[in-house]
Amino acid sequence: MNNEEKEKLFADFDELKFNSKDRKEVFNKLHKQNVIKFSFLRSRPALLTSFLGLISAAILFFALSSPNVFIQENQEIRSTSTTETIKTGFLLIKNENHRTSLNLVLSYNPKTRSLNVLSIPRDLYVPILDADGKNRGEDKVMHAFTFGGTEGVQQTLTNYFHVPHDFYSELTEDELIGFIDEIGGITPSSSEQALSGKDVLISLLERNQATEDVLKMAEKEHYQLLTKFLKSAIKQPEESKIIGWNFPEEVEINTVEIAEMIELERIDGVFYYILEEEELEQVKDSLKH
Repeated sequence: MNNEEKEKLFADFDELKFNSKDRKEVFNKLHKQNVIKFSFLRSRPALLTSFLGLISAAILFFALSSPNVFIQENQEIRSTSTTETIKTGFLLIKNENHRTSLNLVLSYNPKTRSLNVLSIPRDLYVPILDADGKNRGEDKVMHAFTFGGTEGVQQTLTNYFHVPHDFYSELTEDELIGFIDEIGGITPSSSEQALSGKDVLISLLERNQATEDVLKMAEKEHYQLLTKFLKSAIKQPEESKIIGWNFPEEVEINTVEIAEMIELERIDGVFYYILEEEELEQVKDSLKH
């Protein structure tokens, strides 16, 4: 661009006049801009401090509250995992006549490491179900095996006590005798002399005599012998387990005693033990904890 072109382009600028009034207005505008900038610079540390304070408070709140949240979540997980793993099963002792002389319901709670044991009186009057779950009428619980074999017993006990069967095991009377003899017998609390397997079986079956007084007197020793038998069975090596569940060796065994709950009644000339509905509910509840 030559001088002639420049003069033509900027000709209008030559006519501009910059007097004292103009200078004053420009000065005022510049001063206002500086004031705004300076005010912002002065307020920035305060804003920054407030902002950092808010962040610090948020971090402190999270640090104090989050451990409680984590603890609560862990407790809920542990609670859920334990309450959902209660296992219930049956252990039956059969005689040579294809009847079950001993019927045990076992309920294990891993949270408390406790095993609830219910020994069902042989003559308890219950609805009998066959292997297909069909009701075959009411009779003594020991007859369930006759109507449906192993599966019939499981169906009958599951139906009557409203418990699932997560495991199942059965022994003949001879197998029970052999196991007890193998471990050196069982010593009852009322004696210092160990009983042989045959003597233990005889003592356990005394509870089945058809009188209420015998049932009540025999139940205490009945459960003492059963508890010692179960503790010995639980401690057996894995390959020789006679109970269908791998319980820990250190387990608390609790007994569900029902001798005081049942009554002896004669039906069509035959004696049965009767468990009324209210008492039955108590037994069911004991097996759920």
